Amino acid sequence: MTPQAQRDILKKHGLKVTAQRLAILDYLITHETHPTAEMIHQDLPMISLATIYNTLERLVAADIIIVIDSLSDGKRHFDYYGQPHYHIVNTQTNAIIDAENFDVAPLLAAARQASGLNITGFHIEVYGVSPEDAR
Repeated sequence: MTPQAQRDILKKHGLKVTAQRLAILDYLITHETHPTAEMIHQDLPMISLATIYNTLERLVAADIIIVIDSLSDGKRHFDYYGQPHYHIVNTQTNAIIDAENFDVAPLLAAARQASGLNITGFHIEVYGVSPEDAR
């Protein structure tokens, strides 16, 4: 994604474009590692940890990124949600895996039918362990 496209995302969501916001957004777009704030700070030490936390909260509030609360490590992981996908969390290794291998349209249609609401988004996490560890 181009720097201009990243600027446009921030503007579209009513956020002021700052160097720190651009750096953090670019990091999340280019790193599919589902980092914590501390992990981002390790790679972007020129940005204070407080600024990283504040920026992440603003990006979440603007629906640009999402939070994945890991049950296994108790930390908040962040993900740029540019393409609809769901997450599979290995509860033993804390690995968070992106997956796009099913059509969510039937689920969204069922949710719309059950609630009468226009569904505007979704966030799905599936948890599991390796077959060897499940024994």
